[in-house]
Amino acid sequence: MKNGLIQENGKWIYYKDGEPYHAGVIQHGDDIYYISSHGRPVTGQHVVHTSMANGILKRGIYTFDEDGRLIKDSYRPPEKRKKRSRQKSKVRLNTNQLSVICGIVLIIAFLLVVIWTASSGDAPLAPQPPTQTEPTSPSTPSVVMPVFEEEVLLCSTFAMELYNGEADLAQAFQSGNPYRPFAFEYRLAHTSGILRVSETAEMTDYREFVLDKDKTVLLIDNLKTGTTYYYRATADGEDYTGSFCTAQTPRFVSVPSLKNVRDIGGYRTESGKTVKQGLIIRGPEADGLVNPDYFIPKNDIPAVQETFGFVYEMDLRASDIYAGTYHSRFGNDVKHRFYAASSYAGIFRPENLAAIKAVFSDLANPANYPMYLHCTWGADRTGTIVFLLQGVLGVSEKDMTLEYQLTEFATSGFSQKENLDKLIWGLESYEGDTLQEKIVHYLTETVGVTPQEIASIRRILLE
Repeated sequence: MKNGLIQENGKWIYYKDGEPYHAGVIQHGDDIYYISSHGRPVTGQHVVHTSMANGILKRGIYTFDEDGRLIKDSYRPPEKRKKRSRQKSKVRLNTNQLSVICGIVLIIAFLLVVIWTASSGDAPLAPQPPTQTEPTSPSTPSVVMPVFEEEVLLCSTFAMELYNGEADLAQAFQSGNPYRPFAFEYRLAHTSGILRVSETAEMTDYREFVLDKDKTVLLIDNLKTGTTYYYRATADGEDYTGSFCTAQTPRFVSVPSLKNVRDIGGYRTESGKTVKQGLIIRGPEADGLVNPDYFIPKNDIPAVQETFGFVYEMDLRASDIYAGTYHSRFGNDVKHRFYAASSYAGIFRPENLAAIKAVFSDLANPANYPMYLHCTWGADRTGTIVFLLQGVLGVSEKDMTLEYQLTEFATSGFSQKENLDKLIWGLESYEGDTLQEKIVHYLTETVGVTPQEIASIRRILLE
């Protein structure tokens, strides 16, 4: 199994457990590399953020040669971004002074017009006001692009504090929507531009946006957390490049008309792996059969599919919710299945085991990804299945509990600890030193999920 920095076809690739790995800064022999997406070392000048420095480098801007090696003594501190001041100029003029100045300017302009027309033999029809322009001085560049010194937060400050154990869950619902889009601030003086954002420095796969010269902020939805992104902006015939790193937090996502939607990925496991993002998005129903507010308008579906690309809808509701032939709200080509799943202590009842078996058998099928996983509210049944799934993947009990409790942002009073306690108490009787081991024994011994299916789930969802 490949591990570490390996040269293939003349290029370096960093592997972890046989897969290319986004490792950040690493030491290889006497050289230092910055390993980006797909295990490739970056080249050229790059900002190294604290989260990717791994204690080897300090935060700052570094230059890497064409082979990806750090060029010694290339460090320079990150440029501090000047705050735009809203204060008025310290030089203040009263109304009379302004009137005098304006009068002088108009008189001079009039005299210039008279002189010019006299020299050309034409009499002026009337004094014309000077043309108003917005000159660009050499000290004021026509294009300004952002420099990101700190990690970008894709959730509210309160949600970040909750993730770090610094906030009280009881205040979650009152704190408002935890999701935040990425704000790309810029300034263009002449023409609009194009912005491309990619997870690779080579921009092999990117999202493209228009930079409107009449605006100063572009909001970008649904970026991944804990990820380094690279951007290339083209404006006024020039290219401007840079990078930014999103903070490691739970990944809340935005889907039109829906609440309580998030990615189950991004969490680190206790074995050092990471749950992949973009493969399972959890949330409420999207068809409005129980709650009419949870209904994605038809016109929004193409954009949702362009972002997430769902091929499977794992519907934990019972089939009697709809009479007739049901088609996924995300499109007729998206496979859909009802499971009639249970929640909490209900998963231990014999009549409910077949549904749990079907859920985990379908989670083991790589053809079912990316998928949308939901019940009615995206809370109880969805919360139970995600809790079991994250246990299989080896996510810490602390993060498993946190992921369950994040629904409190959308539904006040949902995250009653006693509900989760009933589930955990039911798992206590199973063999295993940890809760994660007990979950695996419950699924294999009682439910009938095979070891091969457990291995397939881990292979699909872990990196």
